[in-house]
Amino acid sequence: MLDIKLITQNPDAVKENCRVRGYDVDVDAILEMDRERREVLRRYEAVRQESKNLAKQWKQDEGTEDRRARAQALKNEEAEHAGRLRELEEALAEKIAWLPNMLDPRVPIGGEEANVVVRQVGEIPVFDFTPKSHEEIGAALDLIDIPRGVNAAKARFYCLKNEAVKMRYALIRMFSERAETQGFQLVCPPFLARSRTLFASGYLPFADKENFKLESEDLSLIGTSEQALLGIHLDEVLTELPLLYLGDSMCFRTEAGSYGRDTAGILRVHQFYKLEQIVYCLPEESDKWHRICLENEEWMMRELGVPYQVVLTASGDTGAPGHLKYDTEGWFPAQGKYREMTSNTNITDYQTRRGNIRYKVGKEKGHPHTISATGFSDRLIIAILENFQQADGSVRLPEKLVPYMNGQTVIAPRRKQ
Repeated sequence: MLDIKLITQNPDAVKENCRVRGYDVDVDAILEMDRERREVLRRYEAVRQESKNLAKQWKQDEGTEDRRARAQALKNEEAEHAGRLRELEEALAEKIAWLPNMLDPRVPIGGEEANVVVRQVGEIPVFDFTPKSHEEIGAALDLIDIPRGVNAAKARFYCLKNEAVKMRYALIRMFSERAETQGFQLVCPPFLARSRTLFASGYLPFADKENFKLESEDLSLIGTSEQALLGIHLDEVLTELPLLYLGDSMCFRTEAGSYGRDTAGILRVHQFYKLEQIVYCLPEESDKWHRICLENEEWMMRELGVPYQVVLTASGDTGAPGHLKYDTEGWFPAQGKYREMTSNTNITDYQTRRGNIRYKVGKEKGHPHTISATGFSDRLIIAILENFQQADGSVRLPEKLVPYMNGQTVIAPRRKQ
């Protein structure tokens, strides 16, 4: 949530930010409502001060009927102003909640087509055969079973099996070992969150349709552990920064609005596993931690030998809470293009203001900044399957992954009994 002072002092910048981000918010209405709020507050405080002065006079001499009448009138007026003040503050907060975060000046303006490739790393593999998709490889090696996942649930669900499950565990260990040396705490939070938690994280009201909701409960399945790890500190004053969390969770998304996109394979599904780097830090340190999280993401891709590119996302491709976002995109040979693997966003104080999360460290106090960055997701498994496939149908495991797979170097087709 934006600070009202920022809005009133920089209205043109806030309007332009809404325009380039595609959010239709009446900033002038917010300014007018804030002016009325401040006027009502001025009257309220004036009435309270007169009441205090009258109370002092009361002690000095016998009260008169006129004084009693004035005291009652002031009491009624104070209650009226207090009620109106609450109404205005609630209405103002609701309007401000629809304002997206201010973009960093480095963010390119436009839709997905305006994203900027910062760098490309690794050599794209060249095959002497036609590379198969991860869906074909997964089915042939009994690693991914989409039909039975759909049979148990519905479309965009799947079963991860055998060595693919082991790869998930191995990749979790690989990334978490590095992150723990940096001070990240491994946390498995609740997979359900109440609406206030989703609001604080910035997913409500913007992405309401993305959440799987529980009927008759103020709970939704989380779309990322970022939401829950924001919710655990609501209304709290943090006395130590930075706080570094590595969220361990399944993630659930309706993928509303994405039907018809990536229907083959398991690139875009309703349920997937993810490690999420969550950082609470001092405002002046958020750029540093944003960079460190990105370095961790790139380290994982380089260690595994998956070709990738880092992309600075444009205004139209950055979620409402985002201030500055980088994606890493891994190469998928069967598609002949890079696809998103991780996402890394500096959210500044947007979430902590919405969640009333503050800090007091020494003499410094305020709202901490937050960073949300993917560490590992199941998409990395399917990128490995495609990039390390062999002509005989097997998959060679990346050298750095082998120790985490108990020395297994190849996933070979299973012999039929």
